[in-house]
Amino acid sequence: MNGEFAALVDRTRRAAADTLGLIVMPALLALLPWAITFRLLRHLAVRTTSFRSEADAAWTVAREHVSHPAESAWKSNYRLTRWIERVDTYLALTRSTSWWNRHVDVSGSWPEPGRPFLFLTYHWGAGYWVFKLLKKQGFEAFFVARRPQVADLGASRIALWYGRLRGWILSRIGSLGPLYTGGSIELVREVFASGGCMVGMLDLPARNPQAAIRVTLLGEPVMLPAGLVDLAMRAQASVALFSCGFDPRNGRRQLSIKCIESPSGVEEVLTQYSRHLDERLRTAPECWMMWHEARAMFVEPKASSGEVD
Repeated sequence: MNGEFAALVDRTRRAAADTLGLIVMPALLALLPWAITFRLLRHLAVRTTSFRSEADAAWTVAREHVSHPAESAWKSNYRLTRWIERVDTYLALTRSTSWWNRHVDVSGSWPEPGRPFLFLTYHWGAGYWVFKLLKKQGFEAFFVARRPQVADLGASRIALWYGRLRGWILSRIGSLGPLYTGGSIELVREVFASGGCMVGMLDLPARNPQAAIRVTLLGEPVMLPAGLVDLAMRAQASVALFSCGFDPRNGRRQLSIKCIESPSGVEEVLTQYSRHLDERLRTAPECWMMWHEARAMFVEPKASSGEVD
């Protein structure tokens, strides 16, 4: 009986924490003027315990690959990125496209619509809002993603509800919604064949039996999943890269766009993809949210050759 009561208390505690952290606090913060919200988020990133264990785990891996003069500042900006990602769930829904245009500094240009496109982005800097800008440019795209699990978002079933909410909001801000991996190959082919568009992220470990290609990141070899790019190449879809960051001093958003003109194949796309991410990581590695899985991406160079691709 005591065990059942303890389990109930634990479930209740986790559900309450998720309700506060995933819904109540970020939704309230999204209602304030952004300048005030950003100052509060910076305070939360420094003063509260939220995301501390995640920041500690990320730092443990990141320091093996990048250098940073101040561990405390690194972790604070990592926590700030996580907080911004949560608030963006509600900012994307409540702020207009014109508001986002005023708050985003853009480097590069979007391509012209009217043909099948694969847009590739990263788990870097928080870019949930980008579908508003994509729609304004004439692109309505599916978002290819792994189906979220409780541990990806929180600690209770509230996290799964929050994940469904984020999927619903995507369809309200210009996306055609999430397209979850696992049995979706034919759907991807159909979208490209009909002239549609996809947004995907490849900066994560390839899962068996996924095809993967070896490229270089931060001067080290990594394996990146290649299946989505292969489908795009077979469909003769065009490819563009983009990354969404923010200025840690004032919270202004930063969008960098690069079109890959007539790529020769999957390897060239993934090479340019890794170079774009490399630039982001050398600028602000603390804004990458995949450090906890990075060890499954980085691979040891072959001892026989002593060379790194």
